[in-house]
Amino acid sequence: MKIRNVVVAALAALTASAAFAQAKPEDQIRLRQGGLQLLAKNVGALAAVAKGDVPFNKEAVTARAEYVNMLAQDITSSGFGAGSDKGWQTRANPKIWSDAEGFKAAAGKLTAATAKLATVADLNGLKAAVSELQGTCKNCHDNYRDSSYH
Repeated sequence: MKIRNVVVAALAALTASAAFAQAKPEDQIRLRQGGLQLLAKNVGALAAVAKGDVPFNKEAVTARAEYVNMLAQDITSSGFGAGSDKGWQTRANPKIWSDAEGFKAAAGKLTAATAKLATVADLNGLKAAVSELQGTCKNCHDNYRDSSYH
């Protein structure tokens, strides 16, 4: 139950951050960068379970998966707003804004893949869901992440 409490607290904090991020582009950038870092760390933790490095615990996996899904939804809905594409040095490819429909579709695939994580019943289900999510992440990075930024 402690993990669920952390998730609830994080959800409240990110909801407040998302509302605040609507005001200034630099706050949207901070939201998406911090959110993406949290997303990567939590997907990494789920991948460790899928690899067998950490024992499978359905309640813990479900709680972390719900958090990952919330992060994905928050980042894709609040982190790429108007003005957060110009005048800032980030790894966000300008194609995010010039191909808004394509990016929206990629964001939809991300949130769908993260939602599947919370439905896994066993280790094999987690392995499949993590693999799908990692492929979704790679596809988005290949198309919408600026590889020239250092």
